[in-house]
Amino acid sequence: MEPFVTPTHTIDFTDQIYQVEFSPFEWSQNVICIALSNKIAVGNVKFQEEDDELEEELEFQLLREFHHETRVHALAWNPETSLSVLPKCVSFASAGADYKLRVFTSDLVSTHTLQVLCGHTNYVNAITFEPEGEFLASVSDDHTCKIWAIKENNSCRVTFNLTSPGMSVCYHREEIGKLLVAEKNGLLHLYNVLSHQAILSFDSGNVPLMSADWSPSNSLRVAAIAAGELLVWDVSKPSRPVEMRPVHVEGGQLVRISQLSDLHIATVGRPDMQLKVTHIKNKHPILTASLQLIGGLTWHFRLPYVCVGNDRKLCLWKVATK
Repeated sequence: MEPFVTPTHTIDFTDQIYQVEFSPFEWSQNVICIALSNKIAVGNVKFQEEDDELEEELEFQLLREFHHETRVHALAWNPETSLSVLPKCVSFASAGADYKLRVFTSDLVSTHTLQVLCGHTNYVNAITFEPEGEFLASVSDDHTCKIWAIKENNSCRVTFNLTSPGMSVCYHREEIGKLLVAEKNGLLHLYNVLSHQAILSFDSGNVPLMSADWSPSNSLRVAAIAAGELLVWDVSKPSRPVEMRPVHVEGGQLVRISQLSDLHIATVGRPDMQLKVTHIKNKHPILTASLQLIGGLTWHFRLPYVCVGNDRKLCLWKVATK
């Protein structure tokens, strides 16, 4: 049994955190969304990292809070978000418990817009923006994946019918026009968004599949958590996983691959709600931490930090990813 590692940094909130998402884009990498019970807090996280020998400091600056009518099930950052241009632009999407998607855009001063997208008939489990910011993709318990044209009256451009609830959906910045969709029944599909066809489908062989991710640093690597096992594929030969190991004996919930390294994979699951960081070449987890209530899992774009919402705390662990 590995010893539990305490967080490198914690940020306290007065309310339970339901979801958390760092921006996955270079120009907005320190911006973070934190979904609370009836609002979404957008903040800037500043890391002092000049000297590795010193204890790093972290500074959290709240930029704005956005009212949200229902509990948030998923968050995604719009690549158009930037604080280094004027006027500033913060734009992100949420999926609510009312099955609706909301796209928030703000200059953080006087202009704030909210667009509501309706069309799903059950809970939405994951959303993602296409890297150019033109489209938003969503997957739902209603057995569909929908792609929304954000710049054209938020119309639903295409619906992919699935054979079970859609659990994860990912675009990739190096694979423009392709979309990864993972289903609860263990199936994963790579779609060509332009032709509306599945290019590739493969089966995890494990159910329920709860979460999947597409490595930002290696477009050939896909990971999923299904029935407590971590499965990793090379999609150039997806007939069987390159790695398969039990990580959460009572079931896993979330999986995210590090932005910096396709060998470092964070998962959350049971028993007792734990965060684990696995290095694929190592036999044992390189980090295990105990959680109370999980509210999202996300990695920083450039720095080796993994972050979770843990009840009323935002917890960040520094992971040696070299």
